[in-house]
Amino acid sequence: MLVMLTLLATHPLLAQDDAENNTTPTWSEAVDAFTGLAAEHPHVASIREFGVSDIGRPLHLFTMGPDSAGLRILVNNAIHPGEPCGVNASIEWATALLEDSAGLPPDVRIGIVPMYNVGGGLRRNCCTRANQNGPDEYGFRGNARNLDLNRDFIKCDSRNALAFNLMFTDFEPDIFVDTHTSNGADYQPALTLISTQPDKLGGPLGRWIEEEFNPELYSALARAGHPMVPYVNSLGNTPDERGISDFLETPRYSTGYGALHHTIGYTTEAHMLKPFAQRVDATRAFLEVLLEKAMPLAGQIRRLRKDQQDAFLAQSEAAISWTLDTTAVDSLQFPGYAARYEWSSVTGERRLRYDRNAPYSKAIPYLHTFSANRTAPIPSAYIVPQAWRHVIERLEANHIQYQTVPNDTSLWVEVAYITAHSALGRPYEGHHYRTVEQVDRRMESVDLFVGDLIIPVGQPAARYMVETLSPEGPDAFMAWNFFDSALQQKEYFSSYVFEETAARLLESDPALKAAFEEAKMEAAAERPWSARQQLDWIYKRSPHFEQTPSRYPIFSIPRGKAIPFDE
Repeated sequence: MLVMLTLLATHPLLAQDDAENNTTPTWSEAVDAFTGLAAEHPHVASIREFGVSDIGRPLHLFTMGPDSAGLRILVNNAIHPGEPCGVNASIEWATALLEDSAGLPPDVRIGIVPMYNVGGGLRRNCCTRANQNGPDEYGFRGNARNLDLNRDFIKCDSRNALAFNLMFTDFEPDIFVDTHTSNGADYQPALTLISTQPDKLGGPLGRWIEEEFNPELYSALARAGHPMVPYVNSLGNTPDERGISDFLETPRYSTGYGALHHTIGYTTEAHMLKPFAQRVDATRAFLEVLLEKAMPLAGQIRRLRKDQQDAFLAQSEAAISWTLDTTAVDSLQFPGYAARYEWSSVTGERRLRYDRNAPYSKAIPYLHTFSANRTAPIPSAYIVPQAWRHVIERLEANHIQYQTVPNDTSLWVEVAYITAHSALGRPYEGHHYRTVEQVDRRMESVDLFVGDLIIPVGQPAARYMVETLSPEGPDAFMAWNFFDSALQQKEYFSSYVFEETAARLLESDPALKAAFEEAKMEAAAERPWSARQQLDWIYKRSPHFEQTPSRYPIFSIPRGKAIPFDE
């Protein structure tokens, strides 16, 4: 069901020339702050190292509250260290919860990552966030390998992300918050929000956050003096020109990754042009309101997450890709600034300027409905040959349970062939991202060997498996080039040698010869085949062809079939 949000305008802007509270901790200072809190409150708080980052320094997770708590909230900070509002806000929030008499509720466990992108945090500077108002110094967006860690949660090229996968599934959050600072348009609110996209999340949990929980968060933040709007993903040059749309956070992003574990996710985006102190206050207010509103609903949230898992596994196939429905348009009361266009003294061309002396609050189009445009089957089990160790490492980090093939054998399984695909011609986050356009699935006998993995789908990380192991997924391992070598043909033929073989094959197989002549005629309608193309057609239908190029190397036990070697 679509919901119309009506939001209050923010309070007047604080002075932009605000020299107070314009600093953010370094990586070591942030870790020291949480280490100090853990030392002062040892019975309720602790801090531990969780793996290492690409720069060799450890990742840290600060926790407070009992491990048996009914509600678990995880907060991630400084994935982009030039956007450090959450670092300051989390220190303030944790300090208040531990030191105020009415602070930490008894049945909640909170985890805080002080600074996730350690390498970027150590690259302190004043100026790489060219559009941002403070703080005086901050970190850099790229990590030690110049990766954007908010594109790395599936491929896990960074040691940071692989450690985070393990941290996340070990902590098992019900709600996950990733703190950021926005770019883009100018407008009145100090805080915008990306929620786990409800249509993509789907199921009972998606409906609940869309219809009940998110509206209450928006209302409560407004009552607390920090009204917010959805993340301003403008469809035109300005928000009021054509409106805004939801941001689709696929699994490469933090909250998209969380959704694979049926976790409610929020990305806070504090407005880049507001004074840093105001951005910190707004981010802290969100954390406070989130805790206040979620605590009484802890049991309901847990039940909804369980219902979500059950609903997912009850399907025979799952949506794995979504597209914005441009015909479903809602209205959003948006508090912005009038846009003016004037001539630039630098370029001599027209430039955009927002006039803060002309605030407005008016209805703009809001597109926030997404429709599934691709599905994949949910099998009984996946089979992952042990050769694909990098995939297995990521599955293990997500607490995937499996058994191994006890002896060399052949099994009748479902095999997928990648029949149409394309890749970017330029690198993106260390890869030439691949799009799989068409898959042909069929039953075949395949050879398996002692130690190959058989992974039942009926476990908590089922959605993670389906969206990473189905080759069509937009953030599947296939998309991130993990299986490119499987697409490659290894053996070929010399034309002058294969000529005699091809002639014998056609002579001995009339059906093959008829199919060959028909294929040649069809090709001739566009462009006649060369001699090499004709021989290649015959070669690929002969016993000499290796048969495995473009065969996806992860196999499936179809739904309803018994899982082999199941004890």
